[in-house]
Amino acid sequence: MKEHIWHGKRCVISEFESADALAIAVAERWLEFVAGANRLLSVGLSGGRITERLFAQIASKALGAASVVEKLRFFWADERCVPLDDSASNYRLARELLFDPLGVLEQQTFPFGGDGSPSTLAEGGLRMLREQFDVADQQVPVFDLVLLGMGEDGHVASLFPGNFSVDQQRLEACYDVIVSKPPPNRITLSYGVLAAAREVWLVISGQGKAAPLSQAIQSTGGTPVAHLLSLRSSTKIFTDIALRGWWKAPVHTVVSTSVIADWGSLAPPLPIWIMSVENLAIDGGL
Repeated sequence: MKEHIWHGKRCVISEFESADALAIAVAERWLEFVAGANRLLSVGLSGGRITERLFAQIASKALGAASVVEKLRFFWADERCVPLDDSASNYRLARELLFDPLGVLEQQTFPFGGDGSPSTLAEGGLRMLREQFDVADQQVPVFDLVLLGMGEDGHVASLFPGNFSVDQQRLEACYDVIVSKPPPNRITLSYGVLAAAREVWLVISGQGKAAPLSQAIQSTGGTPVAHLLSLRSSTKIFTDIALRGWWKAPVHTVVSTSVIADWGSLAPPLPIWIMSVENLAIDGGL
């Protein structure tokens, strides 16, 4: 499995050749991340098509690893305001593909959704986050890891371009929003919470998302994903989008223990270094 790794000022991007390869790689790294912890971890999940493949891969690779599962508390980056057993529920997706196969206990999961009005669900979510993270009203809960997707409009969680200016002003850890994509009523974590997380992994699949990802990496986009990257010192991005050909000026030379390579042409406004990894060896063939 080939992986191209691009290092930017505020992100590290790993490019894979297919959605399946992407899901497999992220699942393996997620399990390594969890296995390496010596304490309880708080993990935020999302929905989306690539998440289905990712959850299935995690479940397959973690079967029988009770010690890994026991380390985790699961939360959500966003949720649709629907019953938890609704087909649109992000919780239901995780339950069916991840929790049930791995035997995750109900007391390890802390969903936003359920019955009730959006404002009631948001208020309940705020209380839950305060209790589980032991924070006061104006303090920000700090997740160990948040897994996010990205939409073709550059939205992350349920932070959409249409609410961009308002969302930047929200101080609550979570709140209810109305978005342009059905179902419209959602609960989302705020930019402040996503910015404060110890790790944020963006898992982005589909060539139709190339433009907002390119703009975000180059700090030229006014999208939610670009704003999130600007708020964080480091974000990991995993994608099956072909990155080569986006930029036009010379790239910095990569020096490794295996090879010295100087590849062609890129020109983002920020310095970017590239290396290609195949079976744990450096491959000079971009």
